Amino acid sequence: MLLRNFRKIDAYSGLRIFVIALLALFAIWFEAKTEWISLAWSVALGGAWLYLSWTLMRDRWVVRGTLFRFLIYFITGIYWTSEFYLNTLLFYTIVVELNWHLVEHHKRRGAVLSVLHSGTLTALASLWNPAETIFIAAFTLLTWLIAGGVRVRTVLQWLLAWGVAQAAIIFGTTGVFEVVTKLQGAEAPMTWWILPIVLMLFAISEWVQSYLKANQMNKSRGLVAGLWMIAGAALAWTMHSDFALVLLYLGLSYHLTNALRYLKRGRVGEALLWVVLIFVLVTHFDLILL
Repeated sequence: MLLRNFRKIDAYSGLRIFVIALLALFAIWFEAKTEWISLAWSVALGGAWLYLSWTLMRDRWVVRGTLFRFLIYFITGIYWTSEFYLNTLLFYTIVVELNWHLVEHHKRRGAVLSVLHSGTLTALASLWNPAETIFIAAFTLLTWLIAGGVRVRTVLQWLLAWGVAQAAIIFGTTGVFEVVTKLQGAEAPMTWWILPIVLMLFAISEWVQSYLKANQMNKSRGLVAGLWMIAGAALAWTMHSDFALVLLYLGLSYHLTNALRYLKRGRVGEALLWVVLIFVLVTHFDLILL
Protein backbone atom coordinates (compact mmCIF):
# COMPACT_ATOMS: atom_id res chain seq x y z
CA MET A 1 0.00 0.00 0.00
CA LEU A 2 1.19 3.47 -0.82
CA LEU A 3 0.84 5.08 2.61
CA ARG A 4 2.37 2.13 4.41
CA ASN A 5 5.67 2.73 2.59
CA PHE A 6 5.85 6.21 4.11
CA ARG A 7 4.87 5.35 7.66
CA LYS A 8 8.43 4.89 8.94
CA ILE A 9 11.84 6.39 8.31
CA ASP A 10 14.33 3.68 7.46
CA ALA A 11 17.34 3.07 5.23
CA TYR A 12 15.18 3.29 2.10
CA SER A 13 13.21 6.44 2.98
CA GLY A 14 15.59 8.81 1.22
CA LEU A 15 15.54 6.57 -1.86
CA ARG A 16 11.74 6.56 -1.96
CA ILE A 17 11.62 10.35 -1.83
CA PHE A 18 14.30 10.60 -4.52
CA VAL A 19 12.37 8.27 -6.83
CA ILE A 20 9.11 10.15 -6.33
CA ALA A 21 10.90 13.47 -6.98
CA LEU A 22 12.30 12.06 -10.24
CA LEU A 23 8.89 10.79 -11.29
CA ALA A 24 7.32 14.19 -10.56
CA LEU A 25 10.11 15.90 -12.50
CA PHE A 26 9.64 13.52 -15.43
CA ALA A 27 5.90 14.23 -15.54
CA ILE A 28 6.63 17.96 -15.65
CA TRP A 29 9.42 17.57 -18.23
CA PHE A 30 7.06 15.56 -20.44
CA GLU A 31 4.81 18.61 -20.70
CA ALA A 32 7.56 21.28 -21.01
CA LYS A 33 10.38 19.75 -23.03
CA THR A 34 11.49 23.03 -24.60
CA GLU A 35 11.64 25.11 -21.40
CA TRP A 36 15.19 24.09 -20.48
CA ILE A 37 15.95 27.16 -18.38
CA SER A 38 12.87 26.63 -16.23
CA LEU A 39 13.66 22.92 -15.93
CA ALA A 40 17.28 23.62 -14.93
CA TRP A 41 16.07 26.06 -12.25
CA SER A 42 13.68 23.42 -10.97
CA VAL A 43 16.41 20.76 -10.73
CA ALA A 44 18.76 23.12 -8.85
CA LEU A 45 16.09 24.46 -6.49
CA GLY A 46 14.60 21.00 -5.96
CA GLY A 47 17.98 19.59 -4.97
CA ALA A 48 18.61 22.47 -2.56
CA TRP A 49 15.15 22.11 -1.03
CA LEU A 50 15.50 18.35 -0.51
CA TYR A 51 18.90 18.83 1.12
CA LEU A 52 17.65 21.57 3.46
CA SER A 53 14.49 19.71 4.38
CA TRP A 54 16.52 16.68 5.48
CA THR A 55 18.96 18.80 7.51
CA LEU A 56 17.81 22.18 8.83
CA MET A 57 14.06 21.63 8.41
CA ARG A 58 13.95 17.93 9.22
CA ASP A 59 11.64 18.29 12.24
CA ARG A 60 8.86 19.73 10.09
CA TRP A 61 9.20 17.72 6.89
CA VAL A 62 9.90 14.37 8.54
CA VAL A 63 7.20 14.51 11.18
CA ARG A 64 7.28 11.84 13.91
CA GLY A 65 8.67 9.15 11.68
CA THR A 66 6.47 9.76 8.63
CA LEU A 67 7.15 11.09 5.16
CA PHE A 68 3.58 12.04 4.35
CA ARG A 69 4.34 15.71 3.85
CA PHE A 70 6.87 14.93 1.12
CA LEU A 71 4.34 12.68 -0.58
CA ILE A 72 1.56 15.28 -0.49
CA TYR A 73 3.93 18.01 -1.66
CA PHE A 74 5.11 16.05 -4.72
CA ILE A 75 1.60 15.02 -5.74
CA THR A 76 0.17 18.53 -5.46
CA GLY A 77 3.35 19.92 -7.03
CA ILE A 78 2.48 18.10 -10.25
CA TYR A 79 -0.99 19.64 -10.12
CA TRP A 80 0.58 23.08 -9.60
CA THR A 81 2.50 22.80 -12.90
CA SER A 82 -0.71 22.47 -14.88
CA GLU A 83 -1.00 26.27 -14.59
CA PHE A 84 2.21 27.57 -12.96
CA TYR A 85 5.97 27.11 -13.11
CA LEU A 86 7.57 24.54 -10.84
CA ASN A 87 10.62 26.71 -10.11
CA THR A 88 8.37 29.38 -8.58
CA LEU A 89 6.85 26.79 -6.22
CA LEU A 90 10.29 25.49 -5.21
CA PHE A 91 11.86 28.94 -4.76
CA TYR A 92 9.12 30.28 -2.50
CA THR A 93 9.00 26.97 -0.60
CA ILE A 94 12.69 27.34 0.29
CA VAL A 95 12.22 30.98 1.33
CA VAL A 96 9.15 30.27 3.48
CA GLU A 97 10.56 27.18 5.18
CA LEU A 98 13.93 28.81 5.89
CA ASN A 99 12.15 31.75 7.48
CA TRP A 100 10.07 29.36 9.57
CA HIS A 101 13.26 27.62 10.66
CA LEU A 102 14.79 30.97 11.68
CA VAL A 103 11.66 31.85 13.66
CA GLU A 104 11.78 28.62 15.67
CA HIS A 105 15.56 28.82 16.10
CA HIS A 106 15.18 32.30 17.58
CA LYS A 107 12.41 31.09 19.88
CA ARG A 108 14.61 28.29 21.23
CA ARG A 109 17.96 30.09 21.33
CA GLY A 110 17.11 33.81 21.33
CA ALA A 111 19.61 34.36 18.50
CA VAL A 112 19.54 37.91 17.14
CA LEU A 113 21.26 36.69 13.96
CA SER A 114 18.18 34.62 13.15
CA VAL A 115 16.11 37.82 13.10
CA LEU A 116 18.62 39.64 10.90
CA HIS A 117 19.01 36.69 8.54
CA SER A 118 15.24 36.42 8.19
CA GLY A 119 14.82 40.08 7.31
CA THR A 120 17.64 39.95 4.77
CA LEU A 121 16.41 36.69 3.20
CA THR A 122 12.88 38.09 2.87
CA ALA A 123 14.19 41.19 1.10
CA LEU A 124 16.36 39.16 -1.26
CA ALA A 125 13.39 36.94 -2.12
CA SER A 126 11.65 39.95 -3.67
CA LEU A 127 14.17 39.76 -6.55
CA TRP A 128 12.27 36.73 -7.87
CA ASN A 129 9.22 38.89 -8.47
CA PRO A 130 9.35 42.51 -7.16
CA ALA A 131 5.56 42.69 -7.27
CA GLU A 132 5.35 40.13 -4.45
CA THR A 133 7.57 42.16 -2.08
CA ILE A 134 4.83 43.32 0.28
CA PHE A 135 3.17 39.90 0.45
CA ILE A 136 6.44 38.14 1.30
CA ALA A 137 7.35 40.69 3.99
CA ALA A 138 3.85 40.75 5.53
CA PHE A 139 3.48 36.97 5.80
CA THR A 140 7.01 36.53 7.14
CA LEU A 141 6.42 39.14 9.83
CA LEU A 142 3.10 37.51 10.74
CA THR A 143 4.90 34.19 11.10
CA TRP A 144 7.32 35.85 13.53
CA LEU A 145 4.48 37.35 15.54
CA ILE A 146 2.58 34.05 15.78
CA ALA A 147 5.35 31.51 16.30
CA GLY A 148 8.38 33.49 17.42
CA GLY A 149 7.24 34.80 20.78
CA VAL A 150 8.73 38.13 19.74
CA ARG A 151 8.94 41.49 21.46
CA VAL A 152 8.84 44.99 19.99
CA ARG A 153 12.64 45.00 19.86
CA THR A 154 12.62 41.84 17.73
CA VAL A 155 10.15 43.35 15.28
CA LEU A 156 12.28 46.49 14.97
CA GLN A 157 15.40 44.38 14.38
CA TRP A 158 13.62 42.44 11.64
CA LEU A 159 12.30 45.62 10.00
CA LEU A 160 15.77 47.16 10.11
CA ALA A 161 17.39 44.15 8.41
CA TRP A 162 14.61 43.97 5.83
CA GLY A 163 14.63 47.71 5.19
CA VAL A 164 18.42 47.96 4.70
CA ALA A 165 18.50 44.97 2.35
CA GLN A 166 15.43 46.19 0.46
CA ALA A 167 16.93 49.65 0.00
CA ALA A 168 20.15 48.11 -1.29
CA ILE A 169 18.17 46.05 -3.79
CA ILE A 170 16.15 49.02 -5.02
CA PHE A 171 19.15 51.32 -5.48
CA GLY A 172 21.44 48.54 -6.69
CA THR A 173 19.09 47.33 -9.41
CA THR A 174 18.07 50.75 -10.74
CA GLY A 175 18.45 50.61 -14.48
CA VAL A 176 18.86 46.83 -14.48
CA PHE A 177 15.16 46.09 -14.40
CA GLU A 178 12.06 48.14 -13.82
CA VAL A 179 10.23 47.40 -10.58
CA VAL A 180 6.76 46.33 -11.60
CA THR A 181 3.69 47.56 -9.76
CA LYS A 182 1.30 44.88 -11.00
CA LEU A 183 1.35 41.23 -10.10
CA GLN A 184 2.60 38.99 -12.89
CA GLY A 185 1.11 35.79 -11.50
CA ALA A 186 -1.01 33.71 -13.82
CA GLU A 187 -4.72 33.51 -13.13
CA ALA A 188 -5.81 29.89 -12.90
CA PRO A 189 -9.23 28.95 -14.33
CA MET A 190 -12.06 28.45 -11.89
CA THR A 191 -12.08 24.68 -12.37
CA TRP A 192 -8.41 24.48 -11.31
CA TRP A 193 -9.50 25.33 -7.76
CA ILE A 194 -11.51 22.11 -7.39
CA LEU A 195 -8.69 20.09 -5.82
CA PRO A 196 -7.32 22.82 -3.48
CA ILE A 197 -10.82 23.58 -2.17
CA VAL A 198 -11.61 19.90 -1.53
CA LEU A 199 -8.28 19.39 0.23
CA MET A 200 -8.84 22.54 2.31
CA LEU A 201 -12.08 21.08 3.69
CA PHE A 202 -10.17 18.03 4.96
CA ALA A 203 -7.31 20.18 6.25
CA ILE A 204 -9.51 22.66 8.15
CA SER A 205 -11.38 19.81 9.83
CA GLU A 206 -8.08 18.26 10.92
CA TRP A 207 -6.75 21.63 12.08
CA VAL A 208 -9.66 22.17 14.48
CA GLN A 209 -9.45 18.65 15.91
CA SER A 210 -5.69 18.47 16.34
CA TYR A 211 -5.29 21.96 17.82
CA LEU A 212 -7.11 20.95 20.99
CA LYS A 213 -4.71 18.04 21.61
CA ALA A 214 -1.41 19.63 20.53
CA ASN A 215 1.41 20.89 22.72
CA GLN A 216 2.54 24.53 22.52
CA MET A 217 5.07 23.97 19.73
CA ASN A 218 2.60 22.10 17.53
CA LYS A 219 -0.14 24.61 18.33
CA SER A 220 2.03 27.46 17.05
CA ARG A 221 2.95 25.42 13.97
CA GLY A 222 -0.71 24.62 13.40
CA LEU A 223 -1.61 28.31 13.63
CA VAL A 224 1.14 29.28 11.20
CA ALA A 225 0.15 26.61 8.66
CA GLY A 226 -3.53 27.47 9.12
CA LEU A 227 -2.82 31.16 8.50
CA TRP A 228 -0.91 30.28 5.34
CA MET A 229 -3.74 28.08 4.16
CA ILE A 230 -6.66 30.48 4.74
CA ALA A 231 -5.01 33.84 4.00
CA GLY A 232 -2.96 32.35 1.16
CA ALA A 233 -6.09 31.02 -0.54
CA ALA A 234 -7.87 34.36 -0.13
CA LEU A 235 -5.00 36.40 -1.58
CA ALA A 236 -4.31 33.91 -4.36
CA TRP A 237 -7.98 34.05 -5.36
CA THR A 238 -8.36 37.83 -5.25
CA MET A 239 -4.86 39.15 -6.05
CA HIS A 240 -3.52 36.26 -8.18
CA SER A 241 -0.37 36.11 -6.05
CA ASP A 242 1.94 33.17 -6.74
CA PHE A 243 3.53 33.57 -3.31
CA ALA A 244 0.14 33.39 -1.58
CA LEU A 245 -0.71 30.26 -3.56
CA VAL A 246 2.54 28.63 -2.45
CA LEU A 247 1.57 29.40 1.16
CA LEU A 248 -1.75 27.65 0.57
CA TYR A 249 0.10 24.56 -0.69
CA LEU A 250 2.50 24.51 2.25
CA GLY A 251 -0.33 24.94 4.75
CA LEU A 252 -2.20 22.09 3.09
CA SER A 253 0.85 19.84 3.14
CA TYR A 254 1.30 20.40 6.89
CA HIS A 255 -2.30 19.81 7.96
CA LEU A 256 -2.96 16.97 5.54
CA THR A 257 0.14 15.28 6.96
CA ASN A 258 -1.44 15.37 10.42
CA ALA A 259 -4.74 14.15 9.01
CA LEU A 260 -3.07 11.11 7.44
CA ARG A 261 -0.95 10.40 10.49
CA TYR A 262 -3.87 10.33 12.93
CA LEU A 263 -6.39 8.73 10.59
CA LYS A 264 -7.71 5.59 12.29
CA ARG A 265 -9.10 3.99 9.14
CA GLY A 266 -5.98 3.38 7.08
CA ARG A 267 -7.83 1.91 4.10
CA VAL A 268 -9.97 5.03 3.79
CA GLY A 269 -6.88 7.24 3.76
CA GLU A 270 -5.25 4.95 1.21
CA ALA A 271 -8.27 5.12 -1.07
CA LEU A 272 -8.53 8.91 -0.78
CA LEU A 273 -4.85 9.37 -1.58
CA TRP A 274 -5.12 7.18 -4.67
CA VAL A 275 -8.18 9.17 -5.82
CA VAL A 276 -6.21 12.43 -5.45
CA LEU A 277 -3.18 10.97 -7.24
CA ILE A 278 -5.26 9.72 -10.18
CA PHE A 279 -7.11 13.04 -10.39
CA VAL A 280 -3.83 14.98 -10.44
CA LEU A 281 -2.31 12.81 -13.19
CA VAL A 282 -5.34 12.79 -15.49
CA THR A 283 -5.74 16.56 -15.22
CA HIS A 284 -2.01 17.18 -15.68
CA PHE A 285 -1.97 15.20 -18.93
CA ASP A 286 -5.31 16.68 -20.07
CA LEU A 287 -7.07 13.33 -20.05
CA ILE A 288 -10.13 15.16 -18.72
CA LEU A 289 -11.05 18.72 -19.55
CA LEU A 290 -10.52 20.94 -16.48
